[in-house]
Amino acid sequence: MLKPVVNVYRGETIESTHFGHLAVVDSRGKLLYSLGNPQTVTFLRSSAKPFQAIPVVESGAARKFNFSSKEIAIIAGSHSGEPEHVEVVSSILKKIGLGPQHLQCGTHVPHFYTAKNLKPEPGREFSVLQHNCSGKHAGMLAIAVFKNLPVENYLDFEHPVQKMITEAIAYVCDYPKERIKMGLDGCSAPVHALPIYNMAYGFARFVSPYMVPREKAKAYSIIYQAMLDHPDMVAGEKRYDTELMTNCHEKLIAKAGAEGLHCIGFVEKHWGMTVKISDGAIRALYQFSLEALRQLGVVAAEELEKLKYFRHKIIENWSNKKVGYIKAEFDLEKHQNG
Repeated sequence: MLKPVVNVYRGETIESTHFGHLAVVDSRGKLLYSLGNPQTVTFLRSSAKPFQAIPVVESGAARKFNFSSKEIAIIAGSHSGEPEHVEVVSSILKKIGLGPQHLQCGTHVPHFYTAKNLKPEPGREFSVLQHNCSGKHAGMLAIAVFKNLPVENYLDFEHPVQKMITEAIAYVCDYPKERIKMGLDGCSAPVHALPIYNMAYGFARFVSPYMVPREKAKAYSIIYQAMLDHPDMVAGEKRYDTELMTNCHEKLIAKAGAEGLHCIGFVEKHWGMTVKISDGAIRALYQFSLEALRQLGVVAAEELEKLKYFRHKIIENWSNKKVGYIKAEFDLEKHQNG
C-alpha cells in the first residue's frame, strides 16, 4: 500500500505528492516501524557500497595492501570528487599496482558542484577518479589483484569478485542469493534488488557485530568504524550523508542510493532503516529520511536546525522569488513487537 510521505506546496496549496515506503528493523529481524509496504523490492543502488566493501576486508585484501581507515571509508562511500577524494582513490590504486585507466565507472560532473551550487567551467573535462563510485571500483579491483583474478572484466556478473559481493549482500541481509534480482548500475557495476525490510535488517546486522560470526563481525566493524571516523569520505561537504553523520549525536552510518533510496545503521540502537521514495525523486528523499529520524527521536532540535537545508526545501522561481516549499508529512506506524 502506498503512503503519501512528502508534499510539494505552491503557496499553501499542495501541488504534488510523493509516496514512499519505510522499514525500521532491529538486529534480530523485528520490524519496529514501517510505512507503506516494507516488502517492497527495489535496487540497493549506492546504498549497497558498505556491503560491497565487505569482501575487500574479509578476503584479506585490505590488510595485504595496508588500506587506511580513510581508504576503506571511500570504498564504502559515494564521494564528491574533490581533490582530497581523488587523492585517496589514487592512493588505493597505487597500492594495488593499477591506475585510473583500470577503472570502468565512467565519468560525470562531480557531486560537489551540485552540493555547493556551483557550475562547471565551460569545456571542463573530468577524471574517472572524480566519479562518485571510483572508490568502490578501486575496492573491487583490489580484490581481483589480491586473488590473482583478471581485472579487465571485473564488472562481469559472473566474475568471482561480483559473486563474492552478492554472497556478502545475501548474508548480511539474510536474503537468499537466488532470489536477489540483478541489474546494471549507473557506474556499470552489478546492482542488487531485494525487499527494503531486508536492506534495513542488513544495516542492523552490519552494525551489530554480536549477531554474526567473529570474522564477519571484524570485517563489518572495520568498515562501519571507518565510515564513522571519516564521514567526509562517505559523501562530502554539504551532502546529506556526511552532514547527518557529522551533526547527529546518535552514532550512525548513512548511505544514500539513487532513485530515492536511503539506508541507515544505528550503531548504539542496533537498528537499521531504509526509506524509498516510490517515484525515485531525490527532492523528496532527504525530507523523508530526516522526518523519520525526528519521529524516532534520533535527532535533537539543535541538530535539526543544522540540517534544516535538507528538512525544509524552498522552491524558488526564475526570478528567485519563493513560490513554495517541500515538506515531509506522515506518521510512522509502530509495530507491537517494537
